[in-house]
Amino acid sequence: MIYFSRTGEQYTVGVIEKGNTAIVAEMIAEQTGADLFEVLPADDHYPMTYDALTEVARAEQNDNARPAYSGELPDLSGYSTVFIGAPVWWGDWPMIMYTVFENNDFSGKKLIPFSTHEGSGLSGFDDKLKGACPDAEVLKGLAIRGNDAQNAQEEVKKSVGSWLTELGF
Repeated sequence: MIYFSRTGEQYTVGVIEKGNTAIVAEMIAEQTGADLFEVLPADDHYPMTYDALTEVARAEQNDNARPAYSGELPDLSGYSTVFIGAPVWWGDWPMIMYTVFENNDFSGKKLIPFSTHEGSGLSGFDDKLKGACPDAEVLKGLAIRGNDAQNAQEEVKKSVGSWLTELGF
């Protein structure tokens, strides 16, 4: 599993110490046995306050930026299925995730997107992932409200479990 997550001030949630997407990623891993890889920015210039973060995210999107991430993804050749998650930023994947998509070979893999959000749902993550990784099969994604990831974890675990069952896990 590959995911990007943020801490700090979040919309409707307040200041969080564990990112919403990280919480959901850990739930998926717990229920599937998936390995976890967190995408961390090489230069973490992302602000901790919500409004400032949205400004930076919007600027990256407008510039079609490809922020570098630190380290390398694990060797994906041994994986047939990869969960990929992130928060929705301005109706899209955070631009750092496009760096991941473009710098790694997902050909022949089953990719399963998931998002955390506060009202935008999956926000087309599945279609955008198909566009970024055309030689992979993209399966049904999951969208979880960040507020729920923080404050309704038992309900989120049930949603994750139902989704995974539907996918055959």
